[in-house]
Amino acid sequence: MATRQPQELLYLKQLQWSGRQSQPSEVKMVASFLQLISLLILHELRASAAKSTCLTAEVVEARERKFNASQKKLNLQPDAREHQNRTTCVQAAREMHELNGRALSPWCYYIDRNDSRQPRDISFAKCLCKGCIIDGHEVNDYNSVEVWAPMLVLIKTECKDANTYRVQKMRIEVPVGCTCVRPKITK
Repeated sequence: MATRQPQELLYLKQLQWSGRQSQPSEVKMVASFLQLISLLILHELRASAAKSTCLTAEVVEARERKFNASQKKLNLQPDAREHQNRTTCVQAAREMHELNGRALSPWCYYIDRNDSRQPRDISFAKCLCKGCIIDGHEVNDYNSVEVWAPMLVLIKTECKDANTYRVQKMRIEVPVGCTCVRPKITK
């Protein structure tokens, strides 16, 4: 018995499936229809799985504690309370002791609070100068810009059911300091 080519086998299967000779356009249409049904089923399964991710307040609190414990081990957040005294570019130029004050683009920290986020309080950097500190004075030939870094947080959103929440990990961009750059020049 001679071996058949893949195209011949496909043709034979088409004949067996339909009981008659199928046109290639019909086969494509049936394949597209089956793909569409598969996508609809997968979408429905995914939607029902998303509905089941609503958690009780106790489970959410346990996840938040676990997340906070892992973040404290990393100790990534500066203490903004130490830097709240410095509020102006001139003051930063005079002091220039700590790294955030000695930089050409000094910055201070402030607390950004979001009760639906874990951690709730994050220290955000804020540039103190529009220009940069050169030889102890602000020079506006350059610009101070924030330096951003990604941070993993938990975001809590309420579900339709009372006292249940959906919790998901998310990366947010956090300003962590400032740097001095040449200004953008448009032609």
